[in-house]
Amino acid sequence: MNFKLGKKFPILILFFLITIFPILVKAQDVEAFDKYDALKDNNLKIESFKKFVVDFPSSQYKPYAYYEIFSAYLELNKVDSALIYGDLTANLFPPQTRINIYNNIAFALAQKKVGLDTASVYSQRAVDATQNMNNNIRGRFLNTQAFVLYQLGKSDSALSVEREAIVGNENNPEYLSNLAIYEEASGQREYAIKTAANAILLGNTDEALTNFNNWTLKEEPNEKEREQLKNKVVNEILKIFLDQSQGEDQNKINSIEAAFLANTGVDLKKANQLALGALSSLKDNSSMDDKILFTINYALVLSAEGNYKEALTELKNVEEIANPWDSDYWNLLAQIYRKSGDNKKALEAYIDGTVAYPSNKIVKERDKFAEQEGISKDEIQKLVEKKQDELTSFDPGHFKGSTKGNVVLAELFTGAQCPPCAGADAAFDILSEYYSRNDLAILEYHVHIPAPDPMTNPDSFSRYKYYGANFGTPTVIIEGKEKITGGGPKYLAKNRFNIYKYSIDKFFKENPLLKISGTASQKDNKVDVHLKLKSENKKEKNLSLHLALVEKSIQYSGSNGVTKHLFVVRSLIKGGNGLPVEFKNGAENFSDSFNVNEIEKNISSYLDDPTKDPSWRKGLPFSGWNKRTDKIDRNNLAVVAWVQNNDTKDVLQAFYVDVPPNK
Repeated sequence: MNFKLGKKFPILILFFLITIFPILVKAQDVEAFDKYDALKDNNLKIESFKKFVVDFPSSQYKPYAYYEIFSAYLELNKVDSALIYGDLTANLFPPQTRINIYNNIAFALAQKKVGLDTASVYSQRAVDATQNMNNNIRGRFLNTQAFVLYQLGKSDSALSVEREAIVGNENNPEYLSNLAIYEEASGQREYAIKTAANAILLGNTDEALTNFNNWTLKEEPNEKEREQLKNKVVNEILKIFLDQSQGEDQNKINSIEAAFLANTGVDLKKANQLALGALSSLKDNSSMDDKILFTINYALVLSAEGNYKEALTELKNVEEIANPWDSDYWNLLAQIYRKSGDNKKALEAYIDGTVAYPSNKIVKERDKFAEQEGISKDEIQKLVEKKQDELTSFDPGHFKGSTKGNVVLAELFTGAQCPPCAGADAAFDILSEYYSRNDLAILEYHVHIPAPDPMTNPDSFSRYKYYGANFGTPTVIIEGKEKITGGGPKYLAKNRFNIYKYSIDKFFKENPLLKISGTASQKDNKVDVHLKLKSENKKEKNLSLHLALVEKSIQYSGSNGVTKHLFVVRSLIKGGNGLPVEFKNGAENFSDSFNVNEIEKNISSYLDDPTKDPSWRKGLPFSGWNKRTDKIDRNNLAVVAWVQNNDTKDVLQAFYVDVPPNK
């Protein structure tokens, strides 16, 4: 079950369109596209992107230019023109990849409640293409089709399709909220109230909560009877939830139950006990997700009780690591500031909550508040842009804490053509300056996500497979234990840095399970590595020693704007699985070498035709590289070694050493 609350992501965002079409463009295309995309005036944006397709007729950004024109016309309510460019956009994608663009255009039209006949055709085409897909994927397209049907006034049909969409997505709060709307519109309010309550429990605290309160009011105008109805429904939904959650983390279950009670206004005393108990269970090694979730849910309960001062204190404790896309967090923070009489801080919270993505929920609340305060929309936009500028570059200082001799390993899976990787890459650059290599060893693996990346190699992909090969970019893995997904534009680097730092510092509090020391030397294009490993812990089984040869920096301009890539993995001895190691006598000596000429030759051969290798992503066309990265700078190398438990993936210790220049 998915216990994360308030993580509703936008469907119509260009980052996701990029995943279905390769981005192999020249720098001038990127520069022009980014310039026009930043325009705020829709009329000017339309003319600029029309100029773009003339200036760059063969650019692979052309479909996205047409999509921007479509969106701008739609914002201006020029529906006929929007439909023309929507059709042009779809036709520029290869037939086998149109499913997403059909779905996105259909959803955009349905949101504006215009061009619904076209939206219906597009959504049907998308659904038809999902016949052989699993329910989880197919549900997304059925969900859009149901929305289109609802906007067409076909509530019964929308309900039927949404019931199909929710198969395999039973714990998706967005789908549940939609299902409730269609149930109510079809005259099934009793079911709708229960479905809305379930959506609230699983995270939809905006639309579903509003509908829950409105529908219970319509069902029972009398306040006493209405409260009885709410209690009855809430307890029914909780019983099902708790029965299904047997064996799950009890503190997490308690925290979620507390938030549900607080949101629906049922039994706040019990909610406080549950939320405080969950928060009190946190330890130094507790996950960051638990810390954030338990803290926010306790603050939510305190706010429901009217204890705004303490609620504010709790929310401030996690502000630096709060999800920038979590509109529920920022909206709650702003609301509590307002109730506390601090409108200046409330505005700052609203601005912070729209820096990453202006969700409809928080924008609506922000703009209503700004209007009350006499602040124009233009002023709001300038404040958002100012905040983005402030977050782009910052000085975190340098780490001055204690590590107990533990060298933490931070691994970043990234891609030069991956837009949200820009924020994660920038954060890793800052991490490399904040921590010394005696405290933090950094590795960056490039993979072909969402498009070809010349810094990818078979060894970097083997490491991707080591962790399951079922995740996207950017993904950060700290000490093999804590996986942190998501990135964003460069101006989210501070948020990403704070999140990574929180996880890294947590592991410094642990005593290292072994020690690694050693040297690296280079002669005649051969890097020799000599290591000494010491451990008194003989309980650990299935351990492996990993060695990576990294190039400390590579200059390459990808479409995401990142030009300098640090600690790029060029080779792994024995690939991603490493070498088996045991500590029968408490110590092990190890020696091996990297042949840089051979590594360079292998990378060159790989880049000649990467489509033959398992690392190549199915469906990606290949038309060569704008720039090859097969030359290795012998004077810019380092070796990273670490010991890892192959069963748990826990890293026991890491070690970093610079490689002297080639002799």
